[in-house]
Parts: sequence; C-alpha cells; structure tokens
Amino acid sequence: MLKGIIFDFDGTLANTNDLILRTLKETFETLIGEVSQETLLGCIGPTLEESGEVYYPEDPGAFVETYRQLNLVYHDEMIELFPGVREMLDRLQKTDLKLAIVTSKMSNVLVQGLNVLDMAHYFEVLVAQDHVENHKPDPEAIHLALSELGLSADECFMVGDNYHDILAGHNAGMKSVAVGWALKGVDYLKTFKPDYIMEEANDIFEIMDKINGVSDGDEKSSN
Repeated sequence: MLKGIIFDFDGTLANTNDLILRTLKETFETLIGEVSQETLLGCIGPTLEESGEVYYPEDPGAFVETYRQLNLVYHDEMIELFPGVREMLDRLQKTDLKLAIVTSKMSNVLVQGLNVLDMAHYFEVLVAQDHVENHKPDPEAIHLALSELGLSADECFMVGDNYHDILAGHNAGMKSVAVGWALKGVDYLKTFKPDYIMEEANDIFEIMDKINGVSDGDEKSSN
C-alpha cells in the first residue's frame, strides 16, 4: 500500500526552467563564450559539478560558483509553481501520505525556493545535494529519504522531470513517474521507461489508485 511520494523539485514542482537556462547561458558567456541551446539542455539534470567538469574542466569550481552567484540574482523573481501543483499538494496533504523532496540542488537554495513559493509545510523530508555523496541516478538520496520517512521502496514512488529521476527511482526499487511538462519532453523521458506519465498535476491521484489497486501485469499508463 502506498504510504509516501518523493518528488524532484526543479522542473517537477517548481518551474525554474527559464531561471536555470538564463543562469546557465550567462555562466557560459562569462567563462567560456557563446553556447548552444542543446548544450544548455544537456546541463539540466546533472549536478553543477558534473557540468563544470565537462564544459569547464580547467576549473569546474569556478563554473559552479559563477552559476550559483548568477542564479541568486534572478531566483526569487523567476521561480514559480507549475499549474495545478499547489492544488495537488493541498489535496495530498489531506491524505495520510508522507511527502519528500529529493533534489540535486543545494539545501540552502532549496529552502529559499520553498519559502518563496510558500510550500515548505507540505514536506516532511528534504534531501539535497549536500546531504549525500552520490547523486541521482544513484539511489543514495532516495534511500536517505526513505530512511527519514520510515518507509520502504515499495511504499513510495518517485516523481521527476528528467532521466536522473526515473533511473534513481528504479535503482532504489520503486516505481518512477515522469511529468508531462518536462522541458525535454515526454517522448525523451519515455525512452527511460517510467512506470507512469503525469500529463497534468491532478493525474497523480489516478496513478496512486493504480499503484494501490492494479497488479504489476496490467497495462501501464505510459504505454
């Protein structure tokens, strides 16, 4: 029986797409030069450190620090919730489910975003980049969240907008749900075989019913 849900944050609950792309573009222009949209999109999902190692190997730390400084300049004015997310969380809060966030962003910026959006009260557990050694798609962060929630993998599912989220959920032994508003698109996410697709936020309740009441052999909503 389902007892909890673990959410990614950026691109899943919070619409930070424009914020991230603007910050990445200015980071590249500051340190490296002109950058393609394809490269910018490739930086969404991996940690900043991983992107720095790929695109600015001479000083990945400078890439990370430049991004973080620029991101804070625009953060509060550009972050917003995706349509239907607050209504979904309000409804979930009335259930017995425990809710958590597992994100690749630093905890201080996560908390800042939650405060700006007035949504910290929905979540019992927050696991950020600085809480673990290994990041999604490694399951360490999900295992930590499950431990703090007091739940097992078969009592939760993972919701995210990128392949790191889908694979992290599967690597932790739980079902993964991809959001249909993901910046990279549903067709891209389907290649990583999420168990379900949420076309809109309210779809999560139908998915919950399926997980609670439909056998593994039945058709999945992502097919």
